Amino acid sequence: MDKSAVVVLNHLSFSYNDLPVLEDVTLTVSEHDFLCVVGPNAGGKTTLLRLILGLLRPSDGTVRVFGEAPVRVRERMGYVPQNTRLDPEFPVRVIDVVLMGRLGRHRRFGPYSKSDRKAAEEAIRQVEMDELRNRPFSQLSGGQRQRVLIARALTTEPDLLLLDEPTASVDAVIETELYELLQQLNQRITIILVTHDLGFVSRYVKRVACVNRRVVVHPTNEVTGEMINSIYGRDVKMVRHDHRYTEEGHKCLNS
Repeated sequence: MDKSAVVVLNHLSFSYNDLPVLEDVTLTVSEHDFLCVVGPNAGGKTTLLRLILGLLRPSDGTVRVFGEAPVRVRERMGYVPQNTRLDPEFPVRVIDVVLMGRLGRHRRFGPYSKSDRKAAEEAIRQVEMDELRNRPFSQLSGGQRQRVLIARALTTEPDLLLLDEPTASVDAVIETELYELLQQLNQRITIILVTHDLGFVSRYVKRVACVNRRVVVHPTNEVTGEMINSIYGRDVKMVRHDHRYTEEGHKCLNS
C-alpha cells in the first residue's frame, strides 16, 4: 500500500437491510488531499463517511485508514456530523462545547486535564473564535456555531477531518469563510467534505468523488455539467464565479 495513503477502500459494498447503498467502491485518499463528496440524497455520501469512521462495517470489501481498521485509529480522525445532537439553547459556553471533543480520548469521565484544555484553546484559536471562548453557544450565529463544531473536531488533533455538509445552514458569505478556513487547515490535515454545493466549493477542493451507489473520482478541473447530470439525474448549468443556483432545482458549477 502507498505509504502516503490515508484512506483506502477496496471493492467496498454496503447494504441496509439487504438494500444496496454502496457497491464495489474502490477509492484512495492521499495525505493532504481535499476530497469533495457529492451526489443525490440517499446516494450513499453519509454512509461513506460512517464506513471510513468505523461506525459501520462493509458488507463486502475492506476499509483501511492509516493502514489500519478504522476503529483502531479513530483518535486520528475528527468528525463534524450533518446534524449535531447539541441543543443550541443548552446553557453551555463555547469552550465547553469544544472540550467535548476530548471526551473519547482514553477516558469518558473525570475532570479535563491541562492537555485537554490546551488542545481546546488551540482549536479555538485555529477557527478564530478566541474572543468568544466564554460566549454562550446559544448566542452564536450559524456560522460561528459551525466554527465551534469544527474546533470540537480539531481538539482530537486529527490527521484526517471528515465533514458532512458543514455549510448547509449558513449564507454565502459565511460559507466562503468556512471553506477558506478548511483550505488553511488542509495544509496540514487531510479533508473529506460532503456537500451539495459543488459550484461553490470547487475552487477550494482538489478532487471530487461523485457518489450514487458507486463512486467515480475526478480532479476538480475535469468535472463537467454532463458528469454531474449523470449523478443527479437532472439538468446542470455551468456558471461563473460564486453563483450557487440559477433556476430552482438546477445545480451550478464554476467554469
